[in-house]
Amino acid sequence: MSLHPRLTAWLERALPECLVEFLPPRRWFGDKARPIAGIDVDDAAWLPGARPCALVVAGVRFADGGRQRYTVVLAFVANPDGLPVVGRVDEPADAPWVVEAATDATAAQALLSGFVPPSQREIPMLLGGTLRYGDAGEATTRVLAGVFEHAGVRALGAEQSNTSLRLDRSLAFKLFRRLEDGENPELEIGRFLATRTSFRAMPVLRGSITYVPARGGAATVGVLQDWIESRSDGWTYVLQRLPEPDGVSRVLRDLHALGATTADLHAALAADSTLPAFAPEPVTPADVDGWRTTLLERASRTFRLVERHLPEWPDEIREQARAVLALQDRVAALAPEPDLRAAEARFLKIRIHGDYHLGQTLTTDAGFVLIDFEGEPARPLHERRLKQCALKDVAGMIRSFDYAVATVRAARPDAPLAAADARRLRQAFLDGYLASLPPGRAAFLPDDRSALDGWIACFEADKALYELEYELNNRPAWVPIPLAGLVGILGGAA
Repeated sequence: MSLHPRLTAWLERALPECLVEFLPPRRWFGDKARPIAGIDVDDAAWLPGARPCALVVAGVRFADGGRQRYTVVLAFVANPDGLPVVGRVDEPADAPWVVEAATDATAAQALLSGFVPPSQREIPMLLGGTLRYGDAGEATTRVLAGVFEHAGVRALGAEQSNTSLRLDRSLAFKLFRRLEDGENPELEIGRFLATRTSFRAMPVLRGSITYVPARGGAATVGVLQDWIESRSDGWTYVLQRLPEPDGVSRVLRDLHALGATTADLHAALAADSTLPAFAPEPVTPADVDGWRTTLLERASRTFRLVERHLPEWPDEIREQARAVLALQDRVAALAPEPDLRAAEARFLKIRIHGDYHLGQTLTTDAGFVLIDFEGEPARPLHERRLKQCALKDVAGMIRSFDYAVATVRAARPDAPLAAADARRLRQAFLDGYLASLPPGRAAFLPDDRSALDGWIACFEADKALYELEYELNNRPAWVPIPLAGLVGILGGAA
């Protein structure tokens, strides 16, 4: 017999209809543009504790025939007390409110209590699935017990695609809202780095929660990690420092160090050939053909968008856009040739960060810390787990320097900063990256510098085109930044 039979009946009968209205406005709900055909309660688990709380796996069916699963944490309370209201149990008159409680300290403690003895390491669910707690040692359970004793749980920042909690000054918990079959790269890479390498410039993995359904593939629900005491994220730090009198020189030194840390990450991810998911593999003609196809298709699509928007832009942006269009034939010069020569196959593809930019770093007293290894959330999980060229990460970080310099110049026209300073930041990062990879350690990079520069330019162009397409569709005021980047990248392509 299940706990809370009356509330269980409400979950099965009324919750699906409530979620049809509740989910679309949530910031972490990533399918806002798709009409919902219906919602199923795929599974649910009553969590330990005095107050009724449940973790629900909601299966969202879309009108286009697609389906996604989302994680919802519910609490049944007498007073919503500012938490988002999902619905209300309809009887009796004093029936409880149903709230989304992932950021509520009591509900969070109930969810995390599976890590702390004498609780179970597996919680059975109502429809045959299991919540499985793993990757936690005795030290983690002791720390959590102390956190619970002092009620030291609070929401961390604004919600994005996930929900994060801070547990005192020791741990952080990330709840993944969208569930996909397979292990989330944040967990997979975190476990690999913590157990197979000495790389520690990241939040060390301390625990995981996995949903194992009665049928089908398991999915990562959340990860428990070290809390990083930081000054700020890298993006904020660079924006604050660049306008200062000696800001550029200071940031140049810092980005040289970030380049070295990035090289250390890639070396660590390439260090173990015994695990199939992480063993480096030779780049193949099919890989090169795929990268070429992606670049050329993105270029064709983006240039068509630019031509469509050209008449509506002011003269300055229109002139910049025409300069990009005049250079569009040079994209083919950056795209790698499909008939991969032997010399081009001398580097290996590895697991990478996958969504690398200044916002994915933290600044600390000890240097930069790298965060958020789950890859681009919009991409399917199987794509985020693919091995790639390490220079994709390098290109992603370099492109964020253009954004940082442009943002500061727009906000502070009086700042001693020029567009050319983005190139100086780029070079400092690259120098730090390459200096940390002596010969013999960098089998994941081309051994010829001209080839290496060519691959960086290829991935920079792809990233800048992605940025331009995104800004055209979402943030038109930012369009000049990727336009200027493309003029520089394509202008250097012979």
